[in-house]
This record gives sequence, C-alpha cells and structure tokens, in this order.
Amino acid sequence: MELTQPVDWIGKNFIGYAMNAEFSDENARQLVTLMQAIQQTYNDGVFCTPKKSLHITLMDWVAPLVDYDGHDKDALFKKLRPEYDAAITEILALFSPITVRFDTLALSPTTIYIVGHDDGQFQAIREQFLAKVHLVPGTKLPPTIIHSSLARFTKPLKIADVEAFLAAKSIELTQQIPAFRLLHQTKEPTLEFTTVKRYPLA
Repeated sequence: MELTQPVDWIGKNFIGYAMNAEFSDENARQLVTLMQAIQQTYNDGVFCTPKKSLHITLMDWVAPLVDYDGHDKDALFKKLRPEYDAAITEILALFSPITVRFDTLALSPTTIYIVGHDDGQFQAIREQFLAKVHLVPGTKLPPTIIHSSLARFTKPLKIADVEAFLAAKSIELTQQIPAFRLLHQTKEPTLEFTTVKRYPLA
C-alpha cells in the first residue's frame, strides 16, 4: 500500500529568495474553497496553503530548503543579485503578459497541487535565465511545469484514496500574469515573506 510522505518543515524558519506570480483575488478565493474541502476531508493529515501564501512558481534564486554548506543566504543573495537582476530584467522585457489556464489537480508523494498551461512562455523564461546565469551548486533547477501547491501532507495517507478524492474534483482557472515578483521568504511554505522587487512584463 503506497502512502503519502509527510513533510517536517512546515512553519519552520528557512531563508530563501524566489520568483513567482500572484493569483487574482477571485482565483485565490476559488482555490481557498477547494482547499477547505481538502482540509475537511483529511483534517490534520494535511497542511493547506494560506490564501496570502498562494503563488505560481517561476524559479528559486536561493532555495529555502538548501543549506549551501552553511553559507549566509542573505549574503549569498546580495552577491548574486546584480547578475540575476540584470538577466531577468532583460529577459522579461521580451515577454508580453502571460495567460495561464489551470485545469489539472495533481498529486506527488508530499503535495497536492494544480497544474496550468501557457503558450510556452514560462519555460522560455526559465531556459533563457539559465543560459545567462550560473545557479549556485545545490539550487534546484526551475520546474518544467507551471504549478501552485495547495496542500502538503503531514501524515501518511493512502495515495489511492487521495487520488480518488482528487478525481472527483475539478479546477478551471484562467490567470493573467502581468508581472513576476521576487520574494524574500523567511518561513516555509512561503508563510512569511516580503517583496524585494516586482518585474513587469513588456
């Protein structure tokens, strides 16, 4: 019997710097309704993302759950920022606002998340960024999908049961993305953060 894998870092202090996009208030409300159904079904077996923490991941600059051999992450970010900022500013000037259509509920061993589709812009931005800069060793590569995490597992649950639950649900959201934001995260999963800079698309 295959079980979910509980995570042990929820609510813990981890510093990170990441680029992502926000949901509109209406889309966030729809996601909250879905997460309420998840919470009511699995109770303390899941931790659902608070509304203010919902986001669409673009990439990490300094990953929160990576140790970097004990190096100070704020100092690391300060060193990386000029190169990374110049690269992403140049890249995003080439892209118009992006339309993402979220239509899939998905499951990994640790997470319930939604998956969206665009016309290839997210992946093009990520690939162009990686072609211009060098990621610090240990930093995870940007994802190859467009996604937003809704819930993490805090107890082992039967994966087949969760799959059946999700199969009975549906998601249909269209999100316009006029800008990305760079966040300084201090508590996971994006529970406490400040916005360092906003990067408008062309």
